[in-house]
Amino acid sequence: MDENELHEKIAEVSKTIFSYCTAKTPTREEAEDLSQDILFELIKSAENIRDDRAFYAFMWGVAGNVYKQWYRKKLNHKTCELTDDIASRDDCSEDHGGDIYLLRRELALLSEKYRKATILYYIEGLSCSEISSALTISESMVKYLLFKSRKILKEGMNMERNLGELSYNPKTLIPMYCGQGPNKFWQFMQSKIKQNIVSACYNDSLTVQQISLETGIPLPYLDDEIRELESRKIILKDGTHYKSNVIVITSECTDEIERAVIKYHEQIADKMETFICDKMNEYKKVGFSGSDFSENTLRWQLAAILFRTISGVDFGCTTDAPKTGWGETAYLWCVEKLNEKHIFSYCGVDDRHGNSLYFFDYCKDGKGKGDHHDFYGNERYINIFCDICRGRKINFSEYDLEAVAEMIKKGYVIKENDSYRAAVPIYTAEQYDRILSVVKEFITSGLAAVIQEMEQTAARILSSHTPKHLQDQVAGIASMDNFVNAVCIPATILIERKVLCTAWHPLEMPATYVVLKE
Repeated sequence: MDENELHEKIAEVSKTIFSYCTAKTPTREEAEDLSQDILFELIKSAENIRDDRAFYAFMWGVAGNVYKQWYRKKLNHKTCELTDDIASRDDCSEDHGGDIYLLRRELALLSEKYRKATILYYIEGLSCSEISSALTISESMVKYLLFKSRKILKEGMNMERNLGELSYNPKTLIPMYCGQGPNKFWQFMQSKIKQNIVSACYNDSLTVQQISLETGIPLPYLDDEIRELESRKIILKDGTHYKSNVIVITSECTDEIERAVIKYHEQIADKMETFICDKMNEYKKVGFSGSDFSENTLRWQLAAILFRTISGVDFGCTTDAPKTGWGETAYLWCVEKLNEKHIFSYCGVDDRHGNSLYFFDYCKDGKGKGDHHDFYGNERYINIFCDICRGRKINFSEYDLEAVAEMIKKGYVIKENDSYRAAVPIYTAEQYDRILSVVKEFITSGLAAVIQEMEQTAARILSSHTPKHLQDQVAGIASMDNFVNAVCIPATILIERKVLCTAWHPLEMPATYVVLKE
């Protein structure tokens, strides 16, 4: 029997089946449920029907079996029927009106396509035809969704539901990013709901209902967030289950890594101190604009280039960064707590001519001077500042002069008579390459072995805290997250030793610099 013949037969016998169910059940609602159960089984088992002559015998056999199963369940379980007063009943506590409470609980766990059809039919009173138009699906699909919804709700009402730990103890995750392009991940993950969905799916693959129970958030509030997370590849769908696609470094993992690598911090700081002190004269002799700055500023500037270069060196542990859901190549991960020793953030931006403005912001206790957010994403400011660094005589508009005044206020620019000069070192491309070659030689010969050993230690620990499906990201994330141990903590030691001082010169920027392409 082909599909068209089957549908014709189903339409033909539906009234007969309903009459049979009406005789077997006490209420119309139960008759509707039972008849839909029978019709569903008929459609599901259609391949077993040999031909048209065998259809009726097969139909009554299915009807009898489905009725027996239905009757056994009715004897064993008390159920609450869907009625039109779902939304108006007030006695929905577990002590009063327990069935209504359970029904509402299960409605909150019903997935979106079933929930919408159920609410439109039972609460808003729309017909199947009207629901078909509202949801842009066929009328037969509406009937199927209502049938399945009733079945799911009944089964759910007879189950014990336990809320997970995240329902009363939600986590706060801090999104981390390292890669090319704007950091869209940070803003995207500011939603506490998104953070706790990622937490819920981290160690176990969960259905949407399980996510709802684990977080204590009804599904109507989760649907959009889950869709957005999936579209940006932060979570992955595997059948009916979801799993996190970003590594979450827990507080326990962070503490374990820090205890294991603490022995390396003094070693790295010692080597850095020797390099800065030994190479200072050679650094000044490069002859860049700003080489006559104060000793402390120049130490910070050389250190900033060193720190930045360490952050970009592959010590043999990293893998190629994956492509994000925004199309960029970057590492994305989350941490449960931002290490208080994370005292730097760094950034580089280019102007319209390809000149580069680099920041290495010191951000501990609000004592920093210079912040990449002053320029990041603001092309006009970047272009104006780089024009000043190039020494161009420009007739700034009043609008541009407002930007220059802001730069003067924040210490990036100094006004001298009728001209302006930058308060940062300015390197030509050739000068910067000379400095980088010295820095890279030191990293290769003096630091690489220590940092590589430290990264491998961190990767082993992170691997033990990471689910199997995310193991291919461990090496890269361990390397990116190693910034605190390879740079921030050794730099803190140098500050404590007074090798670097945070009493900044008022007319000099300590860790912001420009590299001119031309």
